[in-house]
Amino acid sequence: MGHQQGAEALEQWFRDHGGYLNPAVHIAHSSEAGYRWQAKTALVEGTRVTTVPHSLALCYLNALVDEALPFFRNRRHEFPVENLGFFYLMAQYIHRERSFWKAYIETLPSLESELTTPLWFDNAEDLAWLEGTDVLHTMLARRKVYEQYYSDGIASLHSAGVDTTPYTWNLLRWSITMFTSRAFSSAVIRPQESKYWTTYKMNSQGRRQTVLLDMSHAPAEDLHFSVLFPVQDAGNHSNNAHVDWAYDPGRFSVSVTDPVEAGTEVFNNYGPKGNDELLMGYGFCIPDNPYDTVMLTLKPPPDELQHELRTVHSGYFTTDGQWSSDKATFRLRRMPREMEDVELVFEYLPEALLELLLYILRDERGLGFEFQESPLTYLKTDPGGRRYLPHIARMIVQSLAPKLQKLQNVALPPHGPENAKQVQASIYRSGQMDIIQATMAALRTFTRSLLRAPEVAGSRFVMLEGLLDLWSRRTSPEIVIPFIAGIEAVSGTADMDQLRQAGWEDDVMVLLVCYIYLESTHTERGGWVTDMLPGYIDLAESQQYEPDLLGHAEGLMDLVSAAASRVEGGIWDDARWSASFIAEMGGRMLQYESMTMMVPRVGGEGEEPRLVLYVHSNE
Repeated sequence: MGHQQGAEALEQWFRDHGGYLNPAVHIAHSSEAGYRWQAKTALVEGTRVTTVPHSLALCYLNALVDEALPFFRNRRHEFPVENLGFFYLMAQYIHRERSFWKAYIETLPSLESELTTPLWFDNAEDLAWLEGTDVLHTMLARRKVYEQYYSDGIASLHSAGVDTTPYTWNLLRWSITMFTSRAFSSAVIRPQESKYWTTYKMNSQGRRQTVLLDMSHAPAEDLHFSVLFPVQDAGNHSNNAHVDWAYDPGRFSVSVTDPVEAGTEVFNNYGPKGNDELLMGYGFCIPDNPYDTVMLTLKPPPDELQHELRTVHSGYFTTDGQWSSDKATFRLRRMPREMEDVELVFEYLPEALLELLLYILRDERGLGFEFQESPLTYLKTDPGGRRYLPHIARMIVQSLAPKLQKLQNVALPPHGPENAKQVQASIYRSGQMDIIQATMAALRTFTRSLLRAPEVAGSRFVMLEGLLDLWSRRTSPEIVIPFIAGIEAVSGTADMDQLRQAGWEDDVMVLLVCYIYLESTHTERGGWVTDMLPGYIDLAESQQYEPDLLGHAEGLMDLVSAAASRVEGGIWDDARWSASFIAEMGGRMLQYESMTMMVPRVGGEGEEPRLVLYVHSNE
């Protein structure tokens, strides 16, 4: 049967059994889009395109009452609901000549057509385009489930005496694809208040007969399933289409809410779906899809923090109380190409992700758990919360960097995609990389914005020489001289660039942070230092430290003693110097408030990686 004949037969069958297809719309076919709605004449706003009675729907409920295929009803509990629907459609395909849905099945993509969902990526060349993506991981996991479905289903049919020869693996894959790409939710046919669900079967006179199924004792998962609606599924997806779905008793209608020109395709809108969902379910992707997202999964937080989270966010845990990585997976949406305010990046990130990272940061620093009702507001407006923004930005960048690297490291053919599957996977892959790169760039732009000039107020990242400059401006150059003299006395140079090249930068930064604190509290010039001081710093002498950390601090204490013996003035000889003080004050500041950042070269072109320290300010 030709495509035009198939479309006409489907329309005739549809109308003969109570379906409504607007006379101004017909089912057309093209090799690119398959069967689709097309306007013969212009449609005005509010035009109803289709109405499908529930009696035409195809789902697992039909299998429970189909007297021509009794083994499905008899062996119902050997099939998960999803798989029962798949095998029932397989049976309708195999016996399509006598199937009620014959006209519909003959317009579905054939078993020999090129289906483009990842379930059909059999060749290594095709799979390469999914390498490093979330979709590949998802597809492999689902494929294992489907292979088990097939094995169990075939065994069940075989034990029922059914000839399983035509029930091939490819036919199951076809059936799965038809459901994922065309089906609607069972919410469309869910009864409002009754415990009885309505389904239909053919009676002895060849007519559709209503059957009421008592589902009051069915498990919850049996009430959530996919439903095929012939003709309704011919509407292709467009993000720009504006439609209205109406769920009336016994029928499902779609209307357009914008005018449609004569001769053009009438689109449906499947909702705001990212390319991963479109590729997995439908086999196509949309370039620059505004609803595209990248999934970011966080590692399980420490056990102590999990204990606190269970009381306020039980959704992160399984029913037996274990941390669920699936539930701690967040979708990062596409960023705008330009932002007037660099801090807007945080408004495009999931607030739940920001909240969880905030708790993790506090836990790492030994601070108590504090639940935040409005995490984004706290982080952007509260002085205490703003302290965490650059660290949250760094954590997200560090989490995304391996994901991006994994995508970039795949060696794809230089000639580009060669078939429809590869074309769609390429669109998805490019979108994933774009979102990751845009997110990382926006977060890095925010952190780089904190490389403020010394005279500009606010929190900032500073390099070693920048911290010296900031301290000098907040006090006076004379205060700084003894510190530099002490460093020169023990290292042989006061040139910061030479110190950095000799590997002294970290140690000098630790000593500088300690020196600034001691000097500021000694002279009562500590306002800005008080702001800078994180809440996790505890200068009590009873602190316990790891041997390596304390051993390194003791080595720095030797430098302090040497500087005190060679430099007059300053506070190198302050009695408060100790190895535990250096470990707590300078060591923990370096541990939690520093990072390596690409910064402009001093007096030269380009950038270089430098150690920077975050100096918080409430100004």
